[in-house]
Amino acid sequence: MALIIGGHFRSGTTLTTTLCNQHPEICLTYEFRSFSALNTTLSRYLRRLRKNWYSRGIVRQSSHQTPWWTRLSSAWFVANYTLRLLPFAGHPIGVTEIEQVLHQLFPHARFVGDKTPHYVFELDALTREPDLKRIILYRDGRDVTSSMLTAIRGVWKGRRMAQMLDSVEKIAHSWVRSIEAMEKHQKDVYCLRYEDLARHPRATLDALAKWLEVDPAGFRDDLVRDTSIGKYRTGLTPAELDVVEGVAGPTLARLNYR
Repeated sequence: MALIIGGHFRSGTTLTTTLCNQHPEICLTYEFRSFSALNTTLSRYLRRLRKNWYSRGIVRQSSHQTPWWTRLSSAWFVANYTLRLLPFAGHPIGVTEIEQVLHQLFPHARFVGDKTPHYVFELDALTREPDLKRIILYRDGRDVTSSMLTAIRGVWKGRRMAQMLDSVEKIAHSWVRSIEAMEKHQKDVYCLRYEDLARHPRATLDALAKWLEVDPAGFRDDLVRDTSIGKYRTGLTPAELDVVEGVAGPTLARLNYR
């Protein structure tokens, strides 16, 4: 079975993927975007995949893995993934082909797949795939904006994402679009509220396990903390908060964040 995780940037997609990868039945890559160019020729599929495969850390074996080992593991993974796709060069690359290759690389896993925030903006196409299960994370837009500003001014500085979403207003509009995409397809995705995961990890993970039909004991709830909820109160200036609420106020209220 193929599984993807998406949601706006800084909404908990990495945490959720890490929790899933702790489960013995699940193995997901990080931001490989392997489901972003479905049903195209192999050459076009490979061209449309992200170019920063080597540096991104697509596969992570542990939180203590050194950067060079992460890069080496990811390079090995990309080479093997590409090689195993070659037999399918004669027809479009779809969910079935991707799932088959991922199962070859992760033979112990029942669920294989990928996470990237971008999937939330691609749901029009992804929800047409009946063999693909989809988890979408969402989080208070004020905390998302605060967290993104911190990243953009720090570790994300100079990245394309930092250039695209370089203001509070742009981030707020992007968050609203992600929520609208999620709501449009809510019947076809599993919507996971970050605050529920942070405050009630055991109950939230048990519910996720029920939806996936996996053993709930495989999810570790000790990796989850609730310290990031409400950090916008110190992370945003009053003027920045006014901008966020001016753009996203109705959406925040609809999701009971106000």
